[in-house]
Amino acid sequence: MGCVASREHSGDLSEKRALLAAYARAVPCDTSSRLAALRKLMSEAKLDAYIVPSGDDHASEYTAKCDARRAFISGFTGSAGTAVVLTDSAHLFTDGRYHIQAAAQLDSNWTLHKVGVYGVADWPEWIAGLPDGLSVGVDAALVDYTAAMQLVDTFAPRGIELVPSAANLVDEVWGDKRPKAVHTPIYEHELVYAGVPASQKLERLREWLPRGSLYVLSALDEVAWLLNLRGSSVPCTRTYLLTAVFPAYLAVDASSATLFIEGYLVANVKSYLSSIGVTIKPYASVFSWLADRTDELEEDDKVYLHSRASWALAKAAGVHAKLLGPDSPVALAKAAKNETELAGLRNAHLRDGAAWARWAAWLERQVEGGASVDEAGAAARLAEERASEALYAGTQAYDAISAAGPNAALPHYETPETGSLVIGRDAPFLMDAGPQYYDGTIDVTRTVHFGRPSAEHSRAFTRVLQGHIALARARFPLGTTGADLDILAREPLFRDGCNYLHGTGHGIGSFLGVHEGPHNINMTGGSGRRAIPLAEGMVVSIEPGFYEEGHYGIRTESLFAVRRVATRREFGGGPWLEFELLTRVPIDPRLVDYSLLSPDERTWLREHNALVYRDISPRVRDNRNALRWLRRQLC
Repeated sequence: MGCVASREHSGDLSEKRALLAAYARAVPCDTSSRLAALRKLMSEAKLDAYIVPSGDDHASEYTAKCDARRAFISGFTGSAGTAVVLTDSAHLFTDGRYHIQAAAQLDSNWTLHKVGVYGVADWPEWIAGLPDGLSVGVDAALVDYTAAMQLVDTFAPRGIELVPSAANLVDEVWGDKRPKAVHTPIYEHELVYAGVPASQKLERLREWLPRGSLYVLSALDEVAWLLNLRGSSVPCTRTYLLTAVFPAYLAVDASSATLFIEGYLVANVKSYLSSIGVTIKPYASVFSWLADRTDELEEDDKVYLHSRASWALAKAAGVHAKLLGPDSPVALAKAAKNETELAGLRNAHLRDGAAWARWAAWLERQVEGGASVDEAGAAARLAEERASEALYAGTQAYDAISAAGPNAALPHYETPETGSLVIGRDAPFLMDAGPQYYDGTIDVTRTVHFGRPSAEHSRAFTRVLQGHIALARARFPLGTTGADLDILAREPLFRDGCNYLHGTGHGIGSFLGVHEGPHNINMTGGSGRRAIPLAEGMVVSIEPGFYEEGHYGIRTESLFAVRRVATRREFGGGPWLEFELLTRVPIDPRLVDYSLLSPDERTWLREHNALVYRDISPRVRDNRNALRWLRRQLC
């Protein structure tokens, strides 16, 4: 992520150094012994190079401590990047969101490849440029099948062989020091929150499934959603607060369903699973079971797999493997929230808005009163306020991005738990944080200023706000994609020659993943994928931003549900759709340059904050400071 407007002047180097110091605040770990041990194993396996991806067996966005192999071998903790270790060198490839972080965290053993910078090749092309005839190893469970086949094709002209290693070599290096998996028993996601019984979801999937074929789910949120189960086994990045999913595979055919999972995880739901016709088998047996099962299939029968299913899973399915697109039937059904899920999300945002108001009032009083509140302290206090709300599920949806001053210019800033910056009054402060409630997942970002904003601060904030408003007010015919709408959020920034280099919006789950597909709002459809039309019931964020590297950053993010709207005519398309605001957090009027706003934009902002006040003030009536803070947001 990151619309980065960098300054090329004499102060740039000192600003970069200051930002690195503020960001890292730690000496990179020495990876020498780890790399030496890995190279020994590579030599034994006759490998010239070894690829260490970021993900886990299920292509999860967030990985557990025990699956953070790339972070272990390299020292770089960002959520995206790939390590490639050769016999005489080590290389880390990551995109623009993490260039500064990686530079701070990598030791001298590593070369950083800043993907996205002109002339810098990503790792597949870079490996293809190495000497002919190399043998390159990778754990087949950690690379998706499509990517693996692309690598095979890319490497073939140079005689480079991609070798699926029998065991993960990084795990062998890690040995007994590798963190243990954190697993707690899963539980039923009650119908009062789910809205549709799992038996009905399974039946709908079987109606889609061709006779004689098999559907294998490997994406953890899809398994959890389809079975109306939730768990606490996969964390959200470095603080390892547990999310709502659990490691499992699910195979569904016309008459049965088989869940591959560690037995102790299902201790509390065995009778429930039996009641919906689900058989339980050991987690690791999925590959052998699938290979045996495919022997029974007819020639034309298919094994339908997730678009990012692993190479190992596709190998087990053999010639019957059929990769689905991002718009698979399960993905689309999960994305289009039912009425119960939508009602839950609305209610969750009301409670969350009250928690935010109490927190914002406290933070404003502290900072403007001269108290020293650092980024981590502000995030911890917000988490406490949210934890006091009803139906709090005991976890954050993701690690808070609590960013002051220049740190806010890093869209994926990792707030350090100790030694974080004190929030000041001379630059904007950005908070991007969301909890998990049993009835909904929250993701909200607001940028505020506790002093007197500069003209540039206000102008940038207002251009971001104008993009947010333009997209929030959009009406569009069925069949419109997020790629079609993305320009609405960018055009106000374009007027000033600015841009942001991340997507404008992503889907969100119902007590599931904070980033959910298959839909999004992105110029390209997201990572080169085919853009998926927005549909009634989908929930999406709208989050344009501006980031001036080394100085400050601004982002305004709210969640919206897609809903039908009646129009004067339905000519040239339709039915028509619009966005329903879910988030109930005001937008700071003190940062707005009203001279840039049109009358309609002023009306939208006034009505937005008035709506928040109407819905949230009754929920904080016993907190005078929160009430006063809400009143001050009226404009």
